[in-house]
Amino acid sequence: MRKIFIFLLLIIAFHSYLSANDRLKISYESLFSSGENLPFWFVHNQNGKYPLNTSSAQLLSVQGKYGFENVFYSPLSIELGTNLVSSYGNEFGAHFNELYTKFTLWNWKLEAGLFKEPEYFHHLSSTNGHIDRSNNNRPYPRIRLATDEYIPFLFWKDWFRFKAEYDEGILNDERVVKDTRLHHKSLFLKAIISGSVHVSVGMNHYVKWGGISPQYGELPSSFNDYITYILGKQGTDNFPRTDQLNVAGDHLGSYHIQVDFPLNNFGEVSIYLSHPFEDKSGMELDNWIDNLYGIYFDTKKNGIVSKVLYEYMYTIHQSGHIHQYGVMRGRDNYFNHGYYRTGFTYRGYSMASPLFSPVVPHETRQAIQNNRIAMHHVAVMGQLTENLQWNGKFTQSRNLGTYNNPYEEDKMQITTLLSVDYSPEKLPFTISISTAADYGQLYEKRTGVMLSLSKSW
Repeated sequence: MRKIFIFLLLIIAFHSYLSANDRLKISYESLFSSGENLPFWFVHNQNGKYPLNTSSAQLLSVQGKYGFENVFYSPLSIELGTNLVSSYGNEFGAHFNELYTKFTLWNWKLEAGLFKEPEYFHHLSSTNGHIDRSNNNRPYPRIRLATDEYIPFLFWKDWFRFKAEYDEGILNDERVVKDTRLHHKSLFLKAIISGSVHVSVGMNHYVKWGGISPQYGELPSSFNDYITYILGKQGTDNFPRTDQLNVAGDHLGSYHIQVDFPLNNFGEVSIYLSHPFEDKSGMELDNWIDNLYGIYFDTKKNGIVSKVLYEYMYTIHQSGHIHQYGVMRGRDNYFNHGYYRTGFTYRGYSMASPLFSPVVPHETRQAIQNNRIAMHHVAVMGQLTENLQWNGKFTQSRNLGTYNNPYEEDKMQITTLLSVDYSPEKLPFTISISTAADYGQLYEKRTGVMLSLSKSW
């Protein structure tokens, strides 16, 4: 406890030495709910920083970023970042939500530590635009080699760009399979048409591998085994039987298509589709009907309504209700797995869309209790005055549970959020007031209020 307060004091004292490109933000948040838990949109898509299973919470965070440009008069840049969060709900807790080092050289970057994913669509999306890749969970320890967003490709730079990532991490929370490794790679290609229309296609691929299983003991983790995992090959004799019949480890990911184009003098539009796969049948589009669809409109102007987003997600099909054992087709059971039973979750939060919930991390059968969903999501952002901004979210979903454990009846759910940010010139901080409400059969009926005070340098 004493070390945390000393750390906070050092950061506050250090802020006067930050350059114009550096950032320091201190915020305090107070949240209250009428139910046993905080409303859905208060805690989700917030990098897992809020405590779960509490009706109220007090949160103090100190976020800092420091950069070194042109190190030794070279193209190399270095960035150090941290976000220390202390909270009190049912009990006191403190953790680093971010703690990383990033090296950038010639449009490539190497990141190591705890870092969140880049944010798209101004935090309006229900899942950051990707069905399998949100900022819902707390960052986990990893190292990543990647391009710095889209970069030109050789001599086709005027009309063709690409974005790539390769990272390795460890899920070091309390899990059924202890110390599960998580491999991720992605490749996205962008074509620039007529200088203003951008068409992007790409794929995310994740593999959970290694670790210590209560059923199989220490899972294969040699270098040759690692190659087997990341290439999606069948396991050899030292792998569990299911890995020998299918592929080694737990594979999942998504295909992504996005088109960005201007709308004359009215702003810009992005249309996107994110398609999940959990095994070979998904990769070969047996579940072609399951997708996240989205459209985002940005006026590029300040107004009462300046940004609007609509998403529809359907994940009920899952390659059909009949499972063909051996060829692994049907009943895909998104983001769950046979022996990696904690699923695609981290510290109680879904790592994919937060709609894949509730999450029961230590369930003996499956962690994600609900993955067959039909969802509508609308989000709006605008500016009422120069110092007063607002945003709102409305999400309606029909929830069926899973194929193996379906709900007796479909559960309808509505989750809402309305936030106002006020930055008066006469006050040295920003005031944010939010209210949220959940109605339906999936979660308890509850409303909540959040008050936030923050100061940035």
